[in-house]
Amino acid sequence: MSTRSHPQVSSTAQRRLHVALDHYADSHQHPDNVRIHLICVPLIFTATLILLWRILGGQWISSEPGLGMWMIPGGALTIATLAFYARYSLRAFSVMLIWTLASLALMFAMLGLEWPVVPLMLALFLLAWTGQFIGHRIEGRKPAFLDDLRQLLIGPLFVLIELFPAIRHWLVAQDMPKAD
Repeated sequence: MSTRSHPQVSSTAQRRLHVALDHYADSHQHPDNVRIHLICVPLIFTATLILLWRILGGQWISSEPGLGMWMIPGGALTIATLAFYARYSLRAFSVMLIWTLASLALMFAMLGLEWPVVPLMLALFLLAWTGQFIGHRIEGRKPAFLDDLRQLLIGPLFVLIELFPAIRHWLVAQDMPKAD
């Protein structure tokens, strides 16, 4: 497998959402890799969020659906993640807030049904990452996050843009330099 490297992007330029999305798209050119990412990235984002809420809160065995102190570590990490998106734009923050709330609603629904949340999410997480690496083997290029860990959080926005191309301009409009 040949893995071409990505051009390095300075941290100043990386703060711009359109640059971050372009950098991510650079290693996602093969249609099969993109299709795999359209499935795997949402699974990874949602599974990771749920796993972090359950495991960091010490609830990895429990199916306790109620609110409690166990929510604080996951909540703090979620706020930090959403702050990452807010650095790019209010629109990126809003889109990812909706996705995060939907993921947490899924977690609470699963808990309410007394499903084994952690084992299910762990299995989805591992299966989805396996898919990601298969996609990059097809692509012949290493994942973007190997050059910049922030790319792990750009993936969900890339997926939304691939699913809904018209959203790209709306999403990055606040981020684009103004013409003088």
